[in-house]
Amino acid sequence: MTPAERHWLIIAGMAAITYALRAAPLILPWRPIDVRIEQRLRYLPPALFAALIVPSLLAPAGTVQGGVRLWAGLLGLAVGWRTRSIPVTILAGLGSFALLRWLVP
Repeated sequence: MTPAERHWLIIAGMAAITYALRAAPLILPWRPIDVRIEQRLRYLPPALFAALIVPSLLAPAGTVQGGVRLWAGLLGLAVGWRTRSIPVTILAGLGSFALLRWLVP
């Protein structure tokens, strides 16, 4: 198998898995979700968001370092914790990042 064939096979496999996961709720019989599972699923979006954001704040070049990104992220975290508003948090994080990039050489 050539590398190009292998890549197309991987792409087709990922497409099939994605389609199966999206179609499963429509095809499989519906059952109510257990309350304990539903309570735990509440924490999934913040955990996924943190898993995506924290590595780029702490180690943007592959090694742990501070800097403008970290301070802007911490300010965005504080604003988000205080206001509980996603648009305000995004604006605070982006605004502080732009201001810190302008102030700190």
